[in-house]
Amino acid sequence: MLNKYKKIFITGTDTNVGKTYYSVKLLREFNAKGFSTIGVKPISTGYDIKSKINDDAEKLYDASSIKIPINEVNPFSFKEPISPNIAAKKENVDLSVEKIIQELNKLDKYNSDIQIIEGVGGWDVPINSNENMSDLVKKLNIPVILVISIKLGCLNHAILTSKAIMNDNVTAIGWIANRISKDEFEINENINTLKSKLKFKLLDII
Repeated sequence: MLNKYKKIFITGTDTNVGKTYYSVKLLREFNAKGFSTIGVKPISTGYDIKSKINDDAEKLYDASSIKIPINEVNPFSFKEPISPNIAAKKENVDLSVEKIIQELNKLDKYNSDIQIIEGVGGWDVPINSNENMSDLVKKLNIPVILVISIKLGCLNHAILTSKAIMNDNVTAIGWIANRISKDEFEINENINTLKSKLKFKLLDII
């Protein structure tokens, strides 16, 4: 079903909710079906001091069937693990939706079947004083998958994020339940609650 989309944006309810884990899983599933893939993380914050490569970007590179330069996988990589608007300001980088799209357009030359584009942080994380990650997705006009970490507090975060996505008139393919909590009862009850509350469907439980 998902292979009908040329590009898919992976967002989350927060940072560290499993966006990269799911993006890698999706890339490998497409690879196994014979599709050519590129995984991209346009913005990252926090990287290895020696290599200056972000760990998430490296995982996406490894999982992609088409091997492109790491600076194309992750064109905007900031040293400190802080919000991208703050990181860009601190490093004197002019970060904008327009500049990100310019970088993403360079990937068209590889003619991949599918691009998985992983966001940074949550849906509305700021990238500068006027623009958020959601503005990028709206401009790209591509569908979204929402990754939700199933743990205490996830219901409020998931409901608010799903409403924001719908209010932005972006196509939501569905959502992913990432079982971070170790309590099986809590996991099941949270997933059941979200299935009844969210307006788009559950795609996978990881």
